[in-house]
Amino acid sequence: MATPDDPHEEHQPTVAELEEQVEQTRADLADTVEALAAKADVTGRAKHKAEEVVQHARTSAEVTAGQAAQAVANARDQLTDDRGKPTPAALGGAGGLLVLGLVVAVVVWRRRR
Repeated sequence: MATPDDPHEEHQPTVAELEEQVEQTRADLADTVEALAAKADVTGRAKHKAEEVVQHARTSAEVTAGQAAQAVANARDQLTDDRGKPTPAALGGAGGLLVLGLVVAVVVWRRRR
């Protein structure tokens, strides 16, 4: 005869234990159904991904605009004096670019003749 401590004797669950198992199974099933529904919602997932891409693009644009503004400010600081007037080096560089542009224009004009 089997004793209460006999490992071969099967435990008969109580009604409360069975109800708890049923509730747990229902909860697990509800989670599974929600997960499957989310995977089946291709349109919703595509919209969500598009929103993520747009937000990433906005963030990147803001960062790039900030970097460009900083680069302009740095260039302005390097090319102007304390009163905001161009430095001699800036004027020399601008003059050099002007001369280079004129040389290119003359060469192009002569080749076309």
